[in-house]
Amino acid sequence: MNPLLANSTVRKVSDVNNADSSPSFTFAQPVPPPKAKGVPTRPGKVPLEKGYSQLDWMRLSRTGYMSGRNGGPLRRDITLEEVKQHRSLDDAWTVLRGKVYNVTRYLKFHPGGVPWIMKGAGRDCTELFQKYHAWVNADMLLKECLIGMLAPPSAGPGALQNN
Repeated sequence: MNPLLANSTVRKVSDVNNADSSPSFTFAQPVPPPKAKGVPTRPGKVPLEKGYSQLDWMRLSRTGYMSGRNGGPLRRDITLEEVKQHRSLDDAWTVLRGKVYNVTRYLKFHPGGVPWIMKGAGRDCTELFQKYHAWVNADMLLKECLIGMLAPPSAGPGALQNN
């Protein structure tokens, strides 16, 4: 008889030899154990360094250490040209739904790995984010990275002005 394990499946089998017609049970083979620790279980996920899980990010976010503003006020005048100047591993800004985030400290916490989040550095990543993370509450997740709002595009030198 197979032992009942936490990952076993129980199946009901009719017992034709039993005179009182009470059902008996047999145990299917146990479910295979999950992959080794640190090995991704879903495509696109990478093993993160110790201390860089999403839970670690949320815990550290509450301390204020992860703030992208470094204590400064929210800005309302950040242009896309300024964002484009911040696309390195040491200084990564991105735009998501009109909000500008300094994601430099979040890079190592991203479940898809640093290369994936760097695809949005220095540009508006809204479309890319919606493609892969439409269900994620970015406002909550990245609240400490928020540095300001994207400025509306300038009208340019040849535009008509209303006075």
